[in-house]
Amino acid sequence: MSNAPHIDLRGALYEAPTTGDQRRTALIAGAVNRLGEALLNRLLVEYRQVWVLTSKPMVSSTARCDDVLLRAEPLDHAELAAAVLPQVDDVYCHVGPRGLSNQRDAGLHAVAEHDILPLAQAAARAGSKRFCLVQPIAASVQMLTHLPLAGSELGRQLALLPFEHVSHIYPSVYHSGPAPKGWLNRFKAAYLSQFAYMLPKSVSPLTSERVAQATTLLMQQAQPGHASVDIRGLRAALGLA
Repeated sequence: MSNAPHIDLRGALYEAPTTGDQRRTALIAGAVNRLGEALLNRLLVEYRQVWVLTSKPMVSSTARCDDVLLRAEPLDHAELAAAVLPQVDDVYCHVGPRGLSNQRDAGLHAVAEHDILPLAQAAARAGSKRFCLVQPIAASVQMLTHLPLAGSELGRQLALLPFEHVSHIYPSVYHSGPAPKGWLNRFKAAYLSQFAYMLPKSVSPLTSERVAQATTLLMQQAQPGHASVDIRGLRAALGLA
């Protein structure tokens, strides 16, 4: 197997470090699709050093971006448990599939729901202080009174880990889940999708860049404890109505 770098992040945002940089450090798992890419680029602006969970070696335009190489695909929980993760301040876990053009997120680990707790446990063992779960949900679900993770078993398990702070961030998406199979199901999905645009503006999706900006703003302001933030909270963080 070749050891040549596979992932090329030389086009990522670059900011030269300053002497005595006291900003926090971060690790991101799930730097895939448009939202994951936007989060990674935002972290490179806001943090002193950033690590990315990958399955193939990575090259980058900045010495402030390193990889954490776990070769098994999909993410192997035994390998993750045995890995020595960097001791960072903040861990960002973005749940979602790959989906960037030209497959430029190939080789970056995608995170599924069953990967969240093993990743959080590994980060806690490494001494990370804060954990941010970014889990997009359908815009229609945003209208419900209770967020899906707030009282779930996963939420309870995350609360038991020794993080100073845990954030559950829920951006809006118009579509969620895999594409339906069969022409009839695809027709039904396309027909129902038209009603998504009739939802209130308060729950309509933001751009990936806006979500990334709001997420890092909220983490910078985070107080000890746990927080669940829906699309309304993201809009409020950005000063949007």
